Amino acid sequence: MSGTWVESPVVAVTGDLVATLVSRAGYTHPLFHPPPGGDGPPLPGQGVLLLMGGLVEQSGALDDAVALLELRRARFLAQVRAGATLRVRIEPLASRTTSSGRAVRDYRWTAVDGEGRPVAEVEAVMLMRGRDG
Repeated sequence: MSGTWVESPVVAVTGDLVATLVSRAGYTHPLFHPPPGGDGPPLPGQGVLLLMGGLVEQSGALDDAVALLELRRARFLAQVRAGATLRVRIEPLASRTTSSGRAVRDYRWTAVDGEGRPVAEVEAVMLMRGRDG
């Protein structure tokens, strides 16, 4: 099943988005509060994951999903800052059937920037509606 992937729409990472997520989530680490005049703070990794989840939903690739069961092996490969764009490549991996007949499917989500460079990846375990997902 591995090898084919679907790509999500694109989201623009703005300075306001980064500032809102940092502020509302209550990040206090100095990395997220640099002195004025620099590059500005990076988007926290959890913010990248949040955007990835929304982009995956917008892709339509997981319209048969019931629930996200687990995120594992999250890796952050590059900082994401205001001015970047992100999209997600959604690749199905293993699938198994539950005793109730639903499918549990593993996916690899890879966030890529506007140049196609991977910035983050995570394995998502999804509960799907039917036997075959």
